[in-house]
This record gives sequence, C-alpha cells and structure tokens, in this order.
Amino acid sequence: MKKELLIASALVGSVGLAGVAEAASMSFSGNHRVGVAGSDSNGTTAASKASSIQSSLAVSVSETTDSGIKISSGFTFLNEGTSAANSSGLTLTFTDGSKLDLVKAGNASGSHDIAPPNGGGEVGIAYTSANSAPGGIDFVGSADEVGFEYHSAADAMGVTGLKFGISASFNEEATTTASGAFDTGFGVGVTYVSTAGDTSVTVGAGYSAADYIGTSLTKDESGGHFGISAVTGDLTVAAAYGSGDTIKTTTNPRQMDSDAT
Repeated sequence: MKKELLIASALVGSVGLAGVAEAASMSFSGNHRVGVAGSDSNGTTAASKASSIQSSLAVSVSETTDSGIKISSGFTFLNEGTSAANSSGLTLTFTDGSKLDLVKAGNASGSHDIAPPNGGGEVGIAYTSANSAPGGIDFVGSADEVGFEYHSAADAMGVTGLKFGISASFNEEATTTASGAFDTGFGVGVTYVSTAGDTSVTVGAGYSAADYIGTSLTKDESGGHFGISAVTGDLTVAAAYGSGDTIKTTTNPRQMDSDAT
C-alpha cells in the first residue's frame, strides 16, 4: 500500500520575444510537487517513508504553414548546462486531422494495443521477471528512430470510430557483433471504438515485423496482438492476447517464441 501527501501546482504559459520575428510559436507547461511518500508491502521488506519532490517543465514548439500543415516538436528542461531530455522528433498534422511522425517515430502496432489498465497516477504494481518473458502484448514492435509513423484521422475512411496507423523504420544498421541490432521493419495497427448503451467498447489489433542482424541471430521478429476493452463509468474490463517471435539483443542474444495473455 502506497500513501502520498503532495502539494502540487501546475504551470502553464507561453513565451515570446517582443519586437523579434519568430519562426515558430512556443509554449511551456509543467508542475512542481513536494510531499512525503511511503510504502508498505506487508512482506519481509521493511516499510519505507521518504520525501517526494518532483518537478517538470516541458517546451512545445509548433508552426502552421500557409497550406494548413502544422509542424511540431518539443523537449524537457534540465539543469543549466545539460542537454535536453525527452526531446521529440517532428510531427506533421494535416488539415484532415491525420498526423505523420518523422524521426524518433514509434511502431503503429504498439500504438493500437489494448491492454488491462494499470493503477491510477503513480500507484501500481511493478512488473519484474528473472527471465526474458514479455511483460505485455505488444512485445513484438521494435522500431528505429530513423523512420516514420502515420496516424489516420478519426473516423477513417468514413467509418465512425475507426483509426489506423502505418509505420516503417529503415536504419540499415551495420554490425557484426553477437548482440545484434535492429535493421529494418514495419508495423500496422487499427482501433475501433463503439458504444453500447452507457458502455464504450474499444477493439484494437496490430501486426509488426522486423529484420535483425548479428552473428548469432538466425531469424527475424514478427507477431501480432488483439484486445478488447469495455468502459462504464469508473469500471474498465479488458482482455488481450499477443503472440510472435521476438529478439533479445542484450547480453546472451536470442530469439524467443512468446505468447502473452
């Protein structure tokens, strides 16, 4: 059981330079929380209590072209003299509501996974394992920052509640090490949302495949997932399944045939 007492304040604002021609709009948002947090698992580990001080300040930069395409990116502030953290690539938002992530994009299969929810806020159960078993249904979903991910607009192709995505990465790594590396890959995903009375029902599915190179890797990564969730007020019920061949590229590289439910 984890207990927290926090004093929080939210920061939202915008930044501009008067009398200076600016090529883009910039805004910032963040929070500063100070409190005490404690945990007691009722197990052999002793209870703990310590201060909890958390701060964040994120900057968003965007500009809209004359044709209506929005170009956006962002980063997080750190101490003076250090580089930016959590920096994002480029995102193009088109007039129909669809988006294209360029550089540091994700995998469309993982973007459409449906899985049982974790605890709210910072409360939850950490996943730990002494082996290489997957901890979720989208364990097949590798990507490289050299690539793209396209997100369709809502109600895609005229179907109410339908969204889909397509992604590809093509860094073509050059390595002969045993640990191996991601080479090229793609992903596709789809999500459909509907309502039944007071219940919102979401169905999601995805498939991903990738090529790896390495002196001890003999097969590639591929697999898919399917899930469904139903939400009524504060109650969420969900079930999901994923299956495929995945690659472990850290110490003792290997290919694994895995299933997750």
